[in-house]
Amino acid sequence: MLYKFTELTKEEYTEFEKQSSVGTFLQSGEQAELLQKRGYKIWLLGIKADDKVVAAALVMREKVHMGYIFSIDRGPLLDFENHELLAFFMSNFVKFSRENKGLYIEVRPNVTLKMTNNHGDLLGEENTVFIEEMKKLGFTHLPFVDGFTTAGSPEWEYIKDLSELTDEKSVRASYNKKAQYYLKKNAQFGIRLRQLTRDDLPDFKELTQKTADRLHYKDKNLNFYQTVYDVYGDDATFVFAELNFDNYIKEENEKISELDAKLAKINQKIEKYPTNDKFKRQYAEFDDQKNQHSKRILKAEQQKEAAGKSTVVVAGALFIQQPQEMNYLYSGTYEEYMDYYGPYQIQDVMINKAVQAGLKRYNFYGIAGKFDGSDGVLGFKTTFEGQARQLVGNFMMPVNPFKYGVYRLLKKMMGRA
Repeated sequence: MLYKFTELTKEEYTEFEKQSSVGTFLQSGEQAELLQKRGYKIWLLGIKADDKVVAAALVMREKVHMGYIFSIDRGPLLDFENHELLAFFMSNFVKFSRENKGLYIEVRPNVTLKMTNNHGDLLGEENTVFIEEMKKLGFTHLPFVDGFTTAGSPEWEYIKDLSELTDEKSVRASYNKKAQYYLKKNAQFGIRLRQLTRDDLPDFKELTQKTADRLHYKDKNLNFYQTVYDVYGDDATFVFAELNFDNYIKEENEKISELDAKLAKINQKIEKYPTNDKFKRQYAEFDDQKNQHSKRILKAEQQKEAAGKSTVVVAGALFIQQPQEMNYLYSGTYEEYMDYYGPYQIQDVMINKAVQAGLKRYNFYGIAGKFDGSDGVLGFKTTFEGQARQLVGNFMMPVNPFKYGVYRLLKKMMGRA
C-alpha cells in the first residue's frame, strides 16, 4: 500500500480522531485549539492511503536550549498492530521534526502495558511487545515516573467499563458497598448539582487551588479552565455540588416533627403496655434518629454561621466527553464539607450521563499506581469498581544527535540532568 505523510486539515483530523479506537481528548481537535490559545505551536500530521486518512497525530513543539522538543501525547492515532504503518509514521515524524529544528522527540502512545484489579494483581499479560517494537524503531523507553503527577498525562489511570450498564439501577449495582452507602447518605443531605457558567470559573479555580494546596500538587491556572470552557463547549462539563443550609435545616426539622409524632404514639402504647419491650425498643430507635437529626441541624447551623452565607460549594469537578469515553479530569472538595459526600454524587451523575450517551468507557484518569493503601485517590475511585491501567509510557529519540549530545552535556554541567 502506498502511504503519504502529510499535514491534515482540522476537519480531516477531527473526523478521524473521533472515529479512532485510541482517540482521546489529548489528541482531539479541541485540544489542538486549546494548545494554540495557550501559546504552543502545533501541527496536525497524518498518513493517507488512497487519499484516505489512516493515521494522525496532534504534535506539539516546545522550545528548549539549542532547539525544540516535538511531542505527541497519547498518540499517534493508528492501528498499532500494523507495524508497517507505525514504522512509516515514526520515520516521517523524525524527518519532519529534524526539518523543523527539532532536538529530540517524545511520544506517549495511548497503548496499554497492563491491566490490574483494585489490588494491583495483573489481569492478562503485559504488552512488552509494543515496547520492543518501539525500541526497534530507534526509540529509548524512558523510566516510568513513580507516583501521581499533574505535569502531564498520567502513566496510570483508572477505567470503568460501561458496556453492560443500561440504566441508573444497573449503574448503582455496579458500585461497591462503600460507594452505595455514601450515595445513600448523600441523598439525605439535599445536595444539588449545578453546571457552571464561564462566570463561575473563578470560584471553580478557588476550589481546585485550595484542594491542590491541601494535597500538595500544582493546580492549573484560571486561564486554562477558561480556555477549556471556551474551546470544548458542550463537551466540557464544570459542575458544583452545593448545599443550601436553610433548605437542609428545614428538611431536618420536618423529619424531627415526623419523629415526634411517632414518639408520641409509641409513648401512649408504652403507657398502656408498660411490660412490652417491643414498644420500648421502637421508642429508643426513633429517639436515636431524632438525636441524629438534631446533631445535623446543630452542625449545619454552625457551618452556616462560619460560611456567612446560606449556600456553599461542597465539591466540584471538570469532565470532558469524547466519543470513546467520559474523562474525569480536575476536581476539588472543601475539607469542612467532606462529610456530605459530594464527590460521590458528582461521579454517580456523570457515570449515568455517560451510560445514557452510549459511551462504553468511563475514565477516572490519573492514579499513582501504588496499591499499598497509600493512594487515597485510588481508594476513592475503586469504590466505583473498575480496573487500573498502566500505559506503555514515554519514548524519546534524538533527531539531531550531535546537538542533543551537547544539550545533555550542558544540562549535566548545570546539574539538571
